[in-house]
Amino acid sequence: MRLKFGLLGLLAILLLAWWWTQAAPSGKAGAGRRGRRSPAAAAADGSGSLGVGSRDLDRSGEGKVRGRIVDLDGMPVTEGRVILHCLRPLAEQSFPIDGGAIEVGAEGEFVGPGCRGLVCAEFRHTSLLPREPWVFETNLAEQTVTARPLERITGTVLDPGGQPVAGATLMVRRGRDDDPMALPPFTTRNTASDADGVFNFARVERPPCDPCGEASGRCEPGDALEVPTYNALVLVARAPGYRSVERPVELGEGDWSITLLPPLAPVTGTLLDPEGQAYPRARVLARSRLRSYEVHQALVEGDTFRFTAIGEGGYDLRALQDGAVLATATEVEAGAQLELVGTRPASGPALVVELRRDDDGAAVSGAQVDGGPFSGARTDAEGAVRAEDVAPGSYALVIRAPGAGTQRREIEVPEAGSGAEGAIVRRFDIVYKAP
Repeated sequence: MRLKFGLLGLLAILLLAWWWTQAAPSGKAGAGRRGRRSPAAAAADGSGSLGVGSRDLDRSGEGKVRGRIVDLDGMPVTEGRVILHCLRPLAEQSFPIDGGAIEVGAEGEFVGPGCRGLVCAEFRHTSLLPREPWVFETNLAEQTVTARPLERITGTVLDPGGQPVAGATLMVRRGRDDDPMALPPFTTRNTASDADGVFNFARVERPPCDPCGEASGRCEPGDALEVPTYNALVLVARAPGYRSVERPVELGEGDWSITLLPPLAPVTGTLLDPEGQAYPRARVLARSRLRSYEVHQALVEGDTFRFTAIGEGGYDLRALQDGAVLATATEVEAGAQLELVGTRPASGPALVVELRRDDDGAAVSGAQVDGGPFSGARTDAEGAVRAEDVAPGSYALVIRAPGAGTQRREIEVPEAGSGAEGAIVRRFDIVYKAP
């Protein structure tokens, strides 16, 4: 009897062991249900393979990151934008956090979404960059970080007597044999001199490398995608009452001072139509043949125009009205006196453009109209703008109405018939589609 019960007990133990092994997960022999972890749970705490899991595809933020930006003197930086990036534990690369582009407040403060990992702050500013990598942890107290100014090249604009010139325009351009795809090594190509004649250019610098940039490979020097910068630099200075001056410069120079020169004899002239009539809205452009960047503009007052800042070499002139070329002249040098005759008649019909809504036909007042004979014109209470003596032709108009964005329309002013052209009104209704 004891033998019988012993055999039955042994059989029960074997059946229980068989059932236990069948209930265990197939991944590891002997692993119980309590040892199983979902992929989401593994990714949440960074214990998955290289931190990559279903949560790594979700770029939404968690918690808050609080920061305050000050300059080297401890004063708040009141402008700029912060872009937050997340680096999860053991992750191979970082990613920008959704909603993590934040404008800096009036006291240098910013608050943005955090994440389960390190948060790196990228700083967008025209003249500042982080002094050190900005790294944050989520849901901690406000952290103060410091921005430093970009390295600058400084110079002074002087007149022929050695006195500083305020309001001069400075430009840096590439040398004539430089790479046409190259960019200047500065944040902008142009600047202006202050009240003391001083100007400066902020140099382009790579920000300090943070953990997010290092993990994503953004810190590697010599990136093949980098755009080349100028090999040779030419500084150009211009100011009213002086002729344009340029000189080669180098980044290693201690001072980029440049002296303006007095203008040569002015270029003067008249502009009339074939019947001897003056144009109501004409202007003349003069471009240097030696210095393609140098362009001057003179309004035609009555029937005369005048250029007072002409330099050496020849200039090509174009007389225009409402976007159409009226007359040209080439190889014009300082001291020339010109008599230009336009190819179009100066007189023509009045042009009225009315703007109305497409849904109810109501007039659109206060809209800005540019193009053709209009420059910054505003529609009146009836939704209309008017121009006198408009020559026949096609005109592209750009219309900006409050709350409705920008729209473009093209109108065709036909050739005038017989009669007193000044009494003819060409009227166009433009249907404006509201958003």
